Amino acid sequence: MILYLIKGTNELDVIPIVGMGGQGKTTIARKVYNSENIVSHFDVRAWCIISKTYNRRTLLQEIFSRVTGYKDKRYKDDILTDMLRKSLVGKRYLIVLDDMWDCIEKKIASATRS
Repeated sequence: MILYLIKGTNELDVIPIVGMGGQGKTTIARKVYNSENIVSHFDVRAWCIISKTYNRRTLLQEIFSRVTGYKDKRYKDDILTDMLRKSLVGKRYLIVLDDMWDCIEKKIASATRS
């Protein structure tokens, strides 16, 4: 995984780590995230934990805060999104979204009910 992150595509990419709880997904992701090769390769790294009560705005604020170090909650979503984009443009970045399963599980459940 480290080699793929370093030598893989230059395009935006999503690499899911999936499995049942307790199998070590977060542990392996942390090891990759903190590896010397990853730390030196990426200009920006951010680790965000998704709360059980997923909220898009809260997640956006969390990513923005982790990327920029700035914790201002008064901006509207579109302004925050633009500021985040501007802070990442032209940089190599790795953003880890941990514990997303609950969000995905809810979407799957609602899709199967339709």
